[in-house]
Amino acid sequence: MSDYSRETGKRIKTWGWEGDMDRLIEATGEYPIMYKALGTQPRTEHPFNLYGDISIQPQALRDTLRNNIDVVQAIADKIVSRKLRRVIGTGLGTSQFVMQTAAGAFWRWAGMEAADVDALEFLTTDRVFNMPETVFIAFSGSGSTVDSNRAAAKAREMGAYTLAVTSVAGSPITQKCEDTLVCSGGFDTGGSDTFHYTTRLGVSMLLALALGERLQPGKFDYKALRTQLLEIPDKFAAMFAEVDARCHSIARRSKRATANLVVGSGANLGTAEEFALKYDEMSHIPTKAMCPARHIHGALGLTDEHIFTILLAPPCDAYPALVDIARATQIIKSPSLAVVSENDDRIAALVDDVIRLPTDDEILYGLLAILPGQLLPYWTAVELGDINPDCQRSNIPKYARVWNMLFPPGTH
Repeated sequence: MSDYSRETGKRIKTWGWEGDMDRLIEATGEYPIMYKALGTQPRTEHPFNLYGDISIQPQALRDTLRNNIDVVQAIADKIVSRKLRRVIGTGLGTSQFVMQTAAGAFWRWAGMEAADVDALEFLTTDRVFNMPETVFIAFSGSGSTVDSNRAAAKAREMGAYTLAVTSVAGSPITQKCEDTLVCSGGFDTGGSDTFHYTTRLGVSMLLALALGERLQPGKFDYKALRTQLLEIPDKFAAMFAEVDARCHSIARRSKRATANLVVGSGANLGTAEEFALKYDEMSHIPTKAMCPARHIHGALGLTDEHIFTILLAPPCDAYPALVDIARATQIIKSPSLAVVSENDDRIAALVDDVIRLPTDDEILYGLLAILPGQLLPYWTAVELGDINPDCQRSNIPKYARVWNMLFPPGTH
């Protein structure tokens, strides 16, 4: 499903374009500047480049876990020897949501305080961090995102142990951090992070397990959990065709929604955020992520027959609240989808559409749930017919001008 050759740790070209920028912007409808920036071939119909990026995730995750299974051991030893018990992850957009989801693995399996922060917010606010006691993880797929690099440098200056998690070996962010975890998958061929999210989340979970073995030995069967994590790429591959077809059929019916609500809890609030971001980026339908109480106490009056509600509902403490939301959508007649475990028999019976994932583990669920989180907005864009999901509207001159203003060459 992908016709590009990918090499771990490398990207196809440095972000940017060459030539007369005014002329390139004027011609972006014929040759979108997004493709020029990425160094990939333009697409005008399915399969767009993003479909290839989505489809390579099982192998990218498999290679990432295999390549880093020993590397995380040394990093875990260093963290424990320095008596660091707090983890803060930073990045922009998808990179931040990787940490928001990974935080669950750190607090559940390793017993560590864990949180996320937007890189620019970290740079521009007075929020207090005790950096000498902190593992500061800087996530960047390209390793070149300017504000993420600045955040990593600032955290290191403040005394944090800094760790880069990137897909590009030797990228600028690896120079800002003390240690690096390099993920597989190579480079983006479309203009939205897909496999970067999955590989960075997977390697973060691998590190959380290594830390858990050292910080709270015997609390979990870490060997069994690691085996389950290493099995996720095969499960991802095995379910791809079924989830792909289901997402395509749901997209045909939900494409005219005026907005989407994605509800998740705990670690999977981060999954909901990434789900929502993909809708914003790929199909340009306004989408909100929220926890169950935010829906019940705020979005209930917003919900109607034109709002599509998506419930991320693995077995978890918030499950009863998610049941209440499913019942509410049923009564209001708001279209609804639940992404549930294989054996779910409560929420699945209340919603219009169901996607089942082959895990009952609330943390590992986040690695599998991202597949419908990418394919639903992708197929929605395809079905709408006038959207190129690869481009984030940079194929329209006025948007191309803004892309050039905000993201000049070398910034990603």
